[in-house]
Amino acid sequence: RHNGETPYVSSGLRETQIYFNYQEFGFGLSNANMWWGPGLHTSLTMTNNTTGFPHLMIGTLNEKRIRNMGINVRYIFSTLDKTIGDPYFTALVWTFRFYTDPLITIGLSRNYLSGGSVGDEWYISKMDAALIVFEELLLDTKIMNRPDDWNAYDPWDQTMSGFLLLDFPKSRLRLYGEFGTNDHRQNFSDLRAQPDHASASIIGLRKYGLFNNNHYVAGIEYTNLILAKTWKFRPTPNWYNRDFYDYSSYDGRRWAAHSGSDSDDLYVYFGYQSDKWSFIPALNYERHGVLYTRPAEVKMEIRLDFRYTYKAYRFNVFFEREWLEHAGFVPDKWRIGNVIWFGVERDLTALFAKKASNFRKTSTE
Repeated sequence: RHNGETPYVSSGLRETQIYFNYQEFGFGLSNANMWWGPGLHTSLTMTNNTTGFPHLMIGTLNEKRIRNMGINVRYIFSTLDKTIGDPYFTALVWTFRFYTDPLITIGLSRNYLSGGSVGDEWYISKMDAALIVFEELLLDTKIMNRPDDWNAYDPWDQTMSGFLLLDFPKSRLRLYGEFGTNDHRQNFSDLRAQPDHASASIIGLRKYGLFNNNHYVAGIEYTNLILAKTWKFRPTPNWYNRDFYDYSSYDGRRWAAHSGSDSDDLYVYFGYQSDKWSFIPALNYERHGVLYTRPAEVKMEIRLDFRYTYKAYRFNVFFEREWLEHAGFVPDKWRIGNVIWFGVERDLTALFAKKASNFRKTSTE
């Protein structure tokens, strides 16, 4: 992320998770990154595009299998201390997987940003913020079930999404789509009349074994966060619309679709992948501010991703060249940048397990 400090130093425990569990159901604390949704390049509600934020988790640690169905459910609650106003973040995430042919996965998520120190009118107790994801979905239903002086039109930022993922084991094809909305619907008639109001979507496919070669892989993914067609006739909030929550950012970066409000994002890739090595080039094309009267900011990236495994070590080399047109929405302003990444990874689990085993053996002797 952008930072003016020189030198820039960041340290601390990352990707740390501490859970108490019984038969894969548990609770605990974590600051690990999260990813929700079927997308490979991005997601509507949660990606690892920013640093992980500390949170409470209650739910399944792994999928719970009941006959031919698998269930995952997680409840998340956090205070975002690196977002404007230190708001509460509350989420409830479900996935249902049906072990049929094709393999069918259905996902649902409901997420809230609430409270924060942006003014007295934004006050909400911690308990109310923690339970807010269990409220009614439609405004008319909430109004019917609450006292007469209760204000149904709360200022909090709610996003909801659902996805469908189909896996075809024989052809090694994956198809998926995700649809989300960030506005309280008045009733089902409102939803039926303007289903794309304040909405976003992702569609994609991935194919392994192209040209009768098990190692070839290709895919395409398109994300659409452009304002709905009804924006001229009805006030339509952008995806990540709340400026007083820094547009759903944490530590200076968005935690979900990184292309931002009123944008779209196309990602195409084709390459070779095996247990020993992989080489996957990709093209990324993004537009920001598509419906603004000024020229949209346009970004194109060419990526080359090479990975090689030697014994217990994994080497990776990544190169990206980026072209940005109308940078900052200034007509004909260009910017070109390059990124080169080199990394070495080593999983120490087996090494520590062997040392522990030798220690136990020596102790018993």
